[in-house]
Amino acid sequence: MKEPVTAVVPACNRKEATLRTLAVIASCDPAPVEVIVHIDGGNNEMEQAIQAAHPAVKILKSDQLLGPGGSRNALVHAAQTKWVANFDDDSFPETPDYFARIQRLVNIEPLAAMFSAASQPSETQFPGLMRLGVFSGCGCVYNKEWFMKTQGYVPLPIAYCMEEVDLSLQLHALGGIMVHDPELRVVHDRKPVTTPDEVLHAGIIANTALLPFLRFPIYLWPVGLLQLASRIVASVRAGWHAGLLAGIFSIPRHLFRHRRFRKTESGTAVISWLILRRSMHPLVAGGPRSLVQDPTS
Repeated sequence: MKEPVTAVVPACNRKEATLRTLAVIASCDPAPVEVIVHIDGGNNEMEQAIQAAHPAVKILKSDQLLGPGGSRNALVHAAQTKWVANFDDDSFPETPDYFARIQRLVNIEPLAAMFSAASQPSETQFPGLMRLGVFSGCGCVYNKEWFMKTQGYVPLPIAYCMEEVDLSLQLHALGGIMVHDPELRVVHDRKPVTTPDEVLHAGIIANTALLPFLRFPIYLWPVGLLQLASRIVASVRAGWHAGLLAGIFSIPRHLFRHRRFRKTESGTAVISWLILRRSMHPLVAGGPRSLVQDPTS
């Protein structure tokens, strides 16, 4: 059976990148049954460009800046299908059979919470389907039934070190299995950040503290402090000084501002997730159903 798939793209100010992503998605065979774009911050010029080039694309907008996570929340909620293929505005399928590959995956592991695509050469080297602790944000496929059981993404203008790890932990704590497929491939057309600017680096530091604050039980906060210390040490060693102190001093305000999203997971779930994210484990296709639970149960 071929499951219908929705493709979603959060967009903000990168019009040309967004149009390229939509063009690649439109060229796939089979194509997704619907394509939805969320324009963050109400960019009218981008809306007009998308409507002109891709009139069948459904457009959502928000005048308020939600960040990529807030955009993805709106996109998944609007999707009419169970399976939702997520891209960045600058990431797109590597091959035209991308959605056919998703349909094959759904037949193999229909109860998976998430499928994660390969966007780097190292991610294509695995021998087959693998269970992982953190999915790829620039190319993944949500099982909407599982997504709706989580809190979704925390809306952050700068989402690095929060977006994928937070949702991954939430899914893991619910019993959801995230599956990496080395043959499900996306192109992430972005130059790697070698030296983050001050604002970006400050956001990364603050988000490193936000995740344990929101999800870890209090007795595991020392683990979060160690993670923060490790991040700071790594930044110093890499020579990333711009924004470091600003990020550290912004932590109390950052945590207070987002305290309403605090919903801790069990210590057992957090610890098992921390162990899982350090490695990947083979997942036997059509394997024991005890590994993959039904999100509706």
